[in-house]
Amino acid sequence: MTKLKILAFFLVAMSLLACSCQLAKEASGVFISGTSSGDAETLNWILAADSASFGYAGHTVDSLVAYDNEWDIQLRCAARDVEVSEDGLVYTVTIRNDLRWSDGSPVTAEDYVYTLENLMFSDWLNYPYKSDWQEEVDGETVFITAEVVDETTFSLTRRTVDTEFVYNVRTLAPYPKYIAVKYEGDVKAFTEAPEFNNLTYTGNLGPYKFLEWVRNDKFVLERNPEYYLAKDVGAPYFEQYTIKIFGTAATLHAALEAGDITYTGIDPEKMGKFREMDWLNVYTVPTRSYLLLAYNQRDNGWVGLKQREVRQALSMAIDKELIVEQVLYGFGEPAFSFIPKPSPWYMDEGLAKYGVGSLLDKEAAQERLLELGYAVKRDDGNIEVRDEEGRPLKLTLVTNAGNEVNEDVCHLIKEELAAIGIEVELKFVPWATELRKYMMNKIPGTDQEPRYNNGVGAVSEEPWDMLVILFNTHPLSPSGSDVFYSTKGGLNFWGFFNSQVDGLFRQAKSKEALDEEVRREVYAGLSVLMSEEQPVNFLAFQLANVGFQSNVRGLEPGINMGYNYHLWYFE
Repeated sequence: MTKLKILAFFLVAMSLLACSCQLAKEASGVFISGTSSGDAETLNWILAADSASFGYAGHTVDSLVAYDNEWDIQLRCAARDVEVSEDGLVYTVTIRNDLRWSDGSPVTAEDYVYTLENLMFSDWLNYPYKSDWQEEVDGETVFITAEVVDETTFSLTRRTVDTEFVYNVRTLAPYPKYIAVKYEGDVKAFTEAPEFNNLTYTGNLGPYKFLEWVRNDKFVLERNPEYYLAKDVGAPYFEQYTIKIFGTAATLHAALEAGDITYTGIDPEKMGKFREMDWLNVYTVPTRSYLLLAYNQRDNGWVGLKQREVRQALSMAIDKELIVEQVLYGFGEPAFSFIPKPSPWYMDEGLAKYGVGSLLDKEAAQERLLELGYAVKRDDGNIEVRDEEGRPLKLTLVTNAGNEVNEDVCHLIKEELAAIGIEVELKFVPWATELRKYMMNKIPGTDQEPRYNNGVGAVSEEPWDMLVILFNTHPLSPSGSDVFYSTKGGLNFWGFFNSQVDGLFRQAKSKEALDEEVRREVYAGLSVLMSEEQPVNFLAFQLANVGFQSNVRGLEPGINMGYNYHLWYFE
């Protein structure tokens, strides 16, 4: 898995909190994590792109390493951290020798190499994050080379330098070769494989084992007494771990208040209320999450959105500080880049800060649309925005139903754009529907499998113009965001294609960028360019508010909350 996906792997625990306790305890109780963000798409994680799917599977299969709240490496399936050669081309991975599949056979280096070469690199499986394992050599896109060294060691060899490739490597998780070979080459069979969809293969690789999944209701796991990290401390300490899905934030919050769930995120406007409840512990913590407004630049979006100046005009009309104040209740800050301020690569200088200060100007936005031919000036001097055929402009804005923050952002955007004469139709749809019908795309008339980026000419099943969504980023390796913003990025569902942006993402991973000052300059240039191009409107970086029943112990707030949640316990 990629460095972006490891964020999703711990998101189900809402990237929660840590425990330093090392003494063995008796396991007890059921930890219930509540969410209204929507159900997972699949437990067959290699097919997934949504955070819920990675989160569900992540309870049963660990990656090579995790990061604590200080971004220090915490070993998981790796016996030691990834070793990188001096020339930055060879990455050597050594896994623990006590990892087992469910049939008792050892997890080997061959399983990892098979997962890479025969699944992630394959043409038949259409792995969404394939580009993370590719490089450009003499104008040709090729995969890195994976080789088995011995039973617990394998190497990954590049022909070009990628300064942040190690973050990809650290997130790897395996499939068992002995099962996967039965389905290799058959997309339908692999997709429907019972072992992968029921997580019956996971052995001792995760703190929990799959027990039950009731779609759009709950995902239930039971304690894995064989967990490889549990030998000395008897972890995990919950008999069961359940993810409970609620249709609305209101019912979710009511469940936390009533004690029906153990933990959930708390919407900003509810924080004052929950802080007064002495049977709850409430925390505000940093996140790697940012809200964005995607502009559909594919052929089934409004044609004007393909023009940078139009996107700039729309972004100029939307007040980001208003979003932070009225929707996030101050728990966040305006965003102007895909790189967050906590990142060592964040640069503020030169960013085009649409939506604040001088670049928050509704009249200027109307004037710009007039210059572009998408408005007319009446005799009284007023400007009326029009589409390319001279009709009043009406745009469709989509987000996932039940996410109160996203819905509130959509309502505010509707009001902001109405102020410049653009009518916005809101569509709040189930998360699964948003993924399949609005984000996945294919070229009409072809037999392509729907993906999040099927290239130029691909369109989604349902037309749309704008979409509000929450993304995660990795502060240490921003180049991983090329999966969203580069031409070949597997999750570039809105169809933003820009060769200059592609080039800067490549340069950020180049040999020259091993020099941190060079990399800093590249990221500065990329941030400025993206802020000007506005492929999306970066709305706000968020703080997270989380609430726990007060009998949960071992909680330590931080940005990577949940990296050792298997050590949490009930008092």
